[in-house]
Amino acid sequence: MRRIIVLVIFWLFLIIAFIPVSLIGESKTHAPIIVPPVSVKKSEKIVLLENHSSEYIYQNSSLEFLTFSHDVFSDIQGMRPFPWGGEVFEGEISFICGDYDSYDGRKSFIIKGNTSNSHGALAVPDLPLKPKVKPGQLYFLGCWVKYHIESGKGIRLTQQFFLPEDKFYPTYSCFGKWKRGSSKNWVFLGLLVKAPQRACRGDPVIELWGKGEIKIDKIYFGPVEIIGEGGAL
Repeated sequence: MRRIIVLVIFWLFLIIAFIPVSLIGESKTHAPIIVPPVSVKKSEKIVLLENHSSEYIYQNSSLEFLTFSHDVFSDIQGMRPFPWGGEVFEGEISFICGDYDSYDGRKSFIIKGNTSNSHGALAVPDLPLKPKVKPGQLYFLGCWVKYHIESGKGIRLTQQFFLPEDKFYPTYSCFGKWKRGSSKNWVFLGLLVKAPQRACRGDPVIELWGKGEIKIDKIYFGPVEIIGEGGAL
């Protein structure tokens, strides 16, 4: 009897340990508080103060450095651009990282969806490594992408925010617009949002929901200033 209880506890621990905590904010079991994106006028410019997408010592924003992790966040070869990793939320999703077409350097991260309901993302899955944020500060998420979406919702950027008491589900989420179709060349996507009250960690996410693929490279995430004609706003 004691052995059975120990085995049950062991398997429960493994299941909990591999629950991703990036994009669950839009799951059926947890409805996040929606934070609207911040708009910028044509006369204004976003100035990135620091590219800080995680609390890991090496940001790996160009996804050049690969590690053999062989975990649920790895690609089909067991590799991942740590601390980044792929997350599967629904349907058939494949991740590929390596020497493929890239915007910067030699590598990019590819998400492939096999059906219209395939839903996956690139994010920093581990909660302790998600970037620390300050309430009231503007944060910008941007990246270079090349995509081809045959069906489904498309691709979008998402920023989520965790409160100190949040363990698995972020309290706040800001969703960018879905983008469909195809791009022949690399294009830049961006999402600007203000961190809510009591927010302690951010969560930059690049999603694909549908049949097709997206190549991701050169990710930016960090605090910003908006510069107008008369200087900082």
